[in-house]
Amino acid sequence: MGVIHDAVHLEEKAERIYREAAQHAEGGAKILLELLADAEAGHAAALREWSDVRDLKRPDLRAAAGAWIRGAIEGGAHSLSADPQLLATLRRAMDLEHETQTFYHHHAERATDVKGAALLEELAKIEGGHYALLSSLVEYYNRPNEWVESAEFGLRPDY
Repeated sequence: MGVIHDAVHLEEKAERIYREAAQHAEGGAKILLELLADAEAGHAAALREWSDVRDLKRPDLRAAAGAWIRGAIEGGAHSLSADPQLLATLRRAMDLEHETQTFYHHHAERATDVKGAALLEELAKIEGGHYALLSSLVEYYNRPNEWVESAEFGLRPDY
């Protein structure tokens, strides 16, 4: 089935991006990126086996992101990662998550197999969650770049 082949390819691509980024990251960023890579690998496996949606393994990405942010608050910006390319990597990952979510929605709507449609729709929801998480991390990680030297140039919303 062409859809499955394309979906597995997208998941493997996402897994590679996360694993490569994790090699350059440290601390909470490394853990979170490895969890995202593991999640994408699990999606690819579920697609290859055309598994039931209940078979999808879900790592606790919120807990990992919370640990990452807590570490940044306690240890400063470099506890996120010393990798200067992390922000660009996260943005690239966001784009891929959005592309994958759109792909799954599109094919779930056209699926004739009820089990397959449910799997694709559930994967779309999961990828949407990944996108939201990455979007929040990009906003958080990029926030210091938006600050102006003097506070008199405008109010900034709280984090």
